[in-house]
Amino acid sequence: MQYAEALRYLFSLGNEVLTAKLGLHNISTLLESLGKPHRHFDSVLIAGTNGKGSVAAFLESVLRTSGLNTGLYTSPHLIRIEERVRVRGSCISAEDFASLTQCVKDKVGELLDPQASNRAAGRLDRHPTYFEMVTAIGFCYFAERNVDVAVLEVGLGGRLDATNVVDPRVAIITNVGYDHQKYLGNRIEEIAMEKAGIIKPRSDAKAGPLPVICSSDDPAVRNIVEEQCRAMGARCIHALDEARVEAEPDTLGRFRLKVCFPRGSSLDLRLPLPGEHQVRNAIAAVRALMVLQTQGFPIDVEDIKTGIEATRWPGRLEIVSGEPPIILDGAHNIAGAESLKKYCERFLATKRLVLLFGVMRDKDVVEIAGNLFPLASDIVLTAAESERSAEADWIATQLPEYRQRYHCTRNPQEALGVARTLATPDGIILAAGSLFLIGDLQRALQLEAAA
Repeated sequence: MQYAEALRYLFSLGNEVLTAKLGLHNISTLLESLGKPHRHFDSVLIAGTNGKGSVAAFLESVLRTSGLNTGLYTSPHLIRIEERVRVRGSCISAEDFASLTQCVKDKVGELLDPQASNRAAGRLDRHPTYFEMVTAIGFCYFAERNVDVAVLEVGLGGRLDATNVVDPRVAIITNVGYDHQKYLGNRIEEIAMEKAGIIKPRSDAKAGPLPVICSSDDPAVRNIVEEQCRAMGARCIHALDEARVEAEPDTLGRFRLKVCFPRGSSLDLRLPLPGEHQVRNAIAAVRALMVLQTQGFPIDVEDIKTGIEATRWPGRLEIVSGEPPIILDGAHNIAGAESLKKYCERFLATKRLVLLFGVMRDKDVVEIAGNLFPLASDIVLTAAESERSAEADWIATQLPEYRQRYHCTRNPQEALGVARTLATPDGIILAAGSLFLIGDLQRALQLEAAA
């Protein structure tokens, strides 16, 4: 199978959100038939509405710095699907991705074949989804590459997400907010229960209780995490309660931290990712690393400092230099928009902002836009190259009170050109609303740089 053929096959399975089918039977059956690749490496499993990708990036960077052979599994990708599966910081190659797609596809064919005689591994009740397929590909690659520890970002929810087949060394729950209510419920308590579904008994009772790092400050969420830990015999660690933190930002909102945990060393860290919310994410990552230290992972204080400060996580308050500079942020739900609003009010208050905005139709457009639109002097609306994207004209009808600021465009490339004509050299172009939009813009900026 060639790479282009692999992409066509996976995309033929449908949009990973619109066609999501939550449940663990299919992914468990598929992985069993593939030789249980997810049992060949240790793992850290991270759930949450926002912040889980940043926490994953911090963790993987430190673990790699410590000399471990690391895997990193995240979603969605920004430009290329290979970004979702990384070993020692490098994306899976197109050739390996295509080869493993063929391998997993062939196994699916066997498990769906009613004439097949070997049923030892069980049967699939349907064809695996796009996300289940990519998860299986990622786990097979980690096993092939003899990964020591894989850092895994939950795709959707937690309890029934395809990643939740692993037996992690540490589980992390970041914040819980409103997103994907169709699948997870309409109340924060319901969503939190789905996230807390990654808390479960260890497969090896001798390994002791599962350590669960919680970095939420919402009392309802904390209570649910604590209750699930009690029910599953896990150990709940509220990272924010334990940490003593002194934080001071630079002019771009990148924080310098002094962090101290009880019975732990004091750490001085310079966070490379802007935004006050990254303080919380870094604390969650550091506390998880401290747990891994007690489990025998060869991590020292200098590894933590070096790894955290070397972390890169594109599309999250990513600053692209130029005149004017462009800030790319994938804020795609209410909590993300609120964090971005706080950042702009604190660090960009003196700047004239041109907002380049696109969003998915299934998001809470009015709430997300309502946080961001008042910040901008001009608002350039567009649609990302995704079947879930809302059209620019439709977005404009949802918030008519800003009609005097709107400039509707057909695609992100056109939107970028319009935003540049509207921005002043000492102003800022802020692109937000969707990771798919950020990926489209990154692709356009790469093409410009290569021209």
